[in-house]
Amino acid sequence: MWISFTLGLSMFSVSPVTSLIMDDYSINRGTASLLISLIPFIHLLFAIPGSMLVSRIGSRNLIFLGALLGSAPLLSFLAVSFPLLVTTRVLYGVGLALVFPSVGPLAMHWFHPKELPVFNGLFVAALTLGMAISSFAMAPISEAVGWKAALSIFGGVPLIGAIGWMALGQRTQAAVQSVGHLSLKGTLRIVRSRNTLLIAAADAGPYALLTAAVAWLPTFYHEVHGMSLSEAGSLMGFLSLAGAISLVAASLLVLRIRRRRPMLIVPGVIVGFAGFGSFLLADTPFVLLAVVVLGAASWFYLPVLLTIPMELPGSDANSVAVTFGAMMSIGSIFTIVSPLTVGITTDIWGSYIPGLALFSVLAWSLMVAGALLPETGKPAPQPTLR
Repeated sequence: MWISFTLGLSMFSVSPVTSLIMDDYSINRGTASLLISLIPFIHLLFAIPGSMLVSRIGSRNLIFLGALLGSAPLLSFLAVSFPLLVTTRVLYGVGLALVFPSVGPLAMHWFHPKELPVFNGLFVAALTLGMAISSFAMAPISEAVGWKAALSIFGGVPLIGAIGWMALGQRTQAAVQSVGHLSLKGTLRIVRSRNTLLIAAADAGPYALLTAAVAWLPTFYHEVHGMSLSEAGSLMGFLSLAGAISLVAASLLVLRIRRRRPMLIVPGVIVGFAGFGSFLLADTPFVLLAVVVLGAASWFYLPVLLTIPMELPGSDANSVAVTFGAMMSIGSIFTIVSPLTVGITTDIWGSYIPGLALFSVLAWSLMVAGALLPETGKPAPQPTLR
């Protein structure tokens, strides 16, 4: 959870200072959007190969390597050019792509099946809490020490997690490797399965909307509606904070609600409407409510969605790792496109609304996929008749 939290600090840390980065490097919005969109592109390339490494070198080693690479934004203060800054983000993306698929197999080994949704929710909640803190603090810190130094401060924290994991992390790789190495053919079979594709589609829409929103809403609020960078960044902080709170709530609620699909379909309906509200209500007092609802709906479903691969018939550590990797990789296709699309369409048409509206509609993929996925939860116990 600590490693997840520290990696979350750098996820969208560039968003509140995007306008400053554009000014310093004299780049346009489409180019600046690479700082966000390159991370899902790296996930597209590395998530599935990284998941295959789980059975070969062990989750423990992959988590250490991922945390180490995830601290690359520490070097942001040395980025005298935009390509160097992009390089730190690419290495960070590789680190995240190694950590995420490695956690599922460990969770299956550590926890009782009934506890898995709770752990999954708390693990992702730690990530969103890191995102919230950097969203709140990035602009004020950058005003005090400069945006490069601020990125370096947040980027260096995962080093503590990497060192702590090697010193204190449980040595469980033997248990994960006991299911045997997974072949390329077996990996492709899992990736192409109907359930894997539905799981990836369920996450792809909300994740693409969230990425576009966090990447461009602060700049939209600042340029179009005259908000200060700190105020706009704080709204994104509330978005991430609402996500963290909703994850904790979902982790507790899933102990009482045994069905999985309703916890996908309900937020799947809400998330698209909240996406529209986040930019259509920008000039009203209700924008904070829209942003909070968007943050909550964009994360609430994840404890259940991450648990479903662990509950499918015939699942094991390898299949869960590959499903997690496929979820990152396939979903990344849409999250690569989303900030680029919003940035480029805004450069062409002079308005952020067409791009943001498009991904608000696509976010309803969660509702559709949730309705099509099998129900893996257990029904409520029936009373015994005497």
